Amino acid sequence: MPLLPTKVSDTIFPKELPNGLFIALIIACLLMGLAGLRHGTGLQGWLNVIENWLLMLLIFPVATAAVALPFKYRDPTFELKLTYYLGMFVAFLFTLAKLRYWR
Repeated sequence: MPLLPTKVSDTIFPKELPNGLFIALIIACLLMGLAGLRHGTGLQGWLNVIENWLLMLLIFPVATAAVALPFKYRDPTFELKLTYYLGMFVAFLFTLAKLRYWR
């Protein structure tokens, strides 16, 4: 049976929700990550930007999806993509609070 070609957006984004919502979340995380440049445009500033991007786009979402793995085991229809984007949204809110209160 030949494999049917699929769009990349079908494999990355959940099916029920609009793709523009997730694209906007990713762009917002990338732009908020650039707030690390407030420490200067040198090496320290770019290291802060990379740290923010890793936190928002990788660490929080993967941790959220890892915590949700038992739900996937129990219910095969559970979408881990949604929990990944939920983790990205939580990281976005955390970074927003971090930028507001931490100096």
